[in-house]
Amino acid sequence: MRYIVITSLLIFLLASCVTSEKLRKEIVYFNEGLDSSKLGQYQLVEPVIQKGDLLQISISSRSSSSNLLFSQNYAPSSTGTQQTGAVLQQSSPAALGYLVDITTGDVKLPLLGTIRADGMTKQQLEQEIIQRSAEYLREQPIVNIRYLNFRVTFLGSVGQPGTRIFDSERVSFLQALGEVGGIVPGGNLKEILLFREQNGKRTMHKIDLTNGDFFNSGNYYLKQNDVVYVSPTDRQLFASDVSAQRRLQYLNLAFGVANIIFILVNILR
Repeated sequence: MRYIVITSLLIFLLASCVTSEKLRKEIVYFNEGLDSSKLGQYQLVEPVIQKGDLLQISISSRSSSSNLLFSQNYAPSSTGTQQTGAVLQQSSPAALGYLVDITTGDVKLPLLGTIRADGMTKQQLEQEIIQRSAEYLREQPIVNIRYLNFRVTFLGSVGQPGTRIFDSERVSFLQALGEVGGIVPGGNLKEILLFREQNGKRTMHKIDLTNGDFFNSGNYYLKQNDVVYVSPTDRQLFASDVSAQRRLQYLNLAFGVANIIFILVNILR
């Protein structure tokens, strides 16, 4: 009886024991494979405009009257003179932006007409707008484009799950992760899923934040509408499983009863 109790107790303790090295590999970011000599080798790829994107497009020149031609609120008056309209700037109502059509991928601009923006980079769209506006302007205009709906969604074991909207399209994974409070204790750094929809295709990527090679990955910079899911570790799942905790309580109770019986047997001898 004594040997059975001792052996069972040792097996239980060994099964529940986690070494510090194993724990470090599970919860410490970039604890292996971090090569500082490779960090500068990654080249940033400019994201392309997609259907459903909301763009702020600013077209300006030295002539205020020319600026009104490209304002969203521009319309000729009944007398033939120009009505005042908001110049396309961030502080104006026109900053609500231009929606890239979800079906055709087109964006419609005042005076310039319809442009197929889907698949273009911002720089390519800016050049297309400059070329078209040359018909109406004597000098080359200044064109600035920015995303108004660059959003990333985090789910699972993070501090504040939800969607975040960023002012810049150059958003790193770590920056976005910091915005949602990071990965909470119990989150699995090795099993992070990144869901991405681009050019009409859905893809899934696995991310391991314990490995420094992530800095050279194409997923280091996020793209608009990315969805990130951080799964819990097996230990966290076990801790949150009521039935598993109940079985553990029963097991502890059984060990306690066995220990009491063992003590009583020795006393009665």
